[in-house]
Amino acid sequence: MLDALAITEAEAAGLSELAALDLAMARHFAGRAQAAESPDEANDLGRSYQRAARSYRQTLALKQRLAREIARMDREAPEPARPEEPHIPRDCRRIEARADEVRTALRRIIWAEHEPAEPLEDEEDDEAGYHFDVLDRYLDKRSDRDNGFGLQPLDDDVIAVTRALRHCEAFAARWRDLPDPPPEADIDRPEAEPEPPAPDYGDWSPPPGHPPTWRGSG
Repeated sequence: MLDALAITEAEAAGLSELAALDLAMARHFAGRAQAAESPDEANDLGRSYQRAARSYRQTLALKQRLAREIARMDREAPEPARPEEPHIPRDCRRIEARADEVRTALRRIIWAEHEPAEPLEDEEDDEAGYHFDVLDRYLDKRSDRDNGFGLQPLDDDVIAVTRALRHCEAFAARWRDLPDPPPEADIDRPEAEPEPPAPDYGDWSPPPGHPPTWRGSG
């Protein structure tokens, strides 16, 4: 940065040394002027003090200007160009295989976290099933968007997905030792029944004073 200001590091350090000498000289002449016995000697020493003090102030001002220029150039300096990421050709077989491997690992982690103490009577209490669904949606999106999925070691991907979905990393570290969820863990969730279509009133219109009947979108 100093090169851009046409000043070397040695010269910048010299400014600090010069300021220190100017300050020392100003103090020296000030002390002698105060101790002088004749007015003429005191005036001469006072002028010497003023010159040393002015030189000190100018040196400080120059250092401050250099500091401002360096700060301005730092702000205006363009960001270094980021290296372009290499193009990764899409390998659907590799991506699908890795998604299946990660799904197996994460299902074990989820089951270790949310295995119910007793059989569920209400599907709304099925926390494991909820996290299974979240996992499936995450892996679907990841598989669609990440051509490099499956290039890293499997354990790295397991840890990364565990963190992304905020599961227990302690279980992720030993996922191979965890049991698979039992078949009954996958509860079939019935699809929500569609709403009945709104009645078609044809050209009928409500009589005056009757509140309007809104037709549904069906």
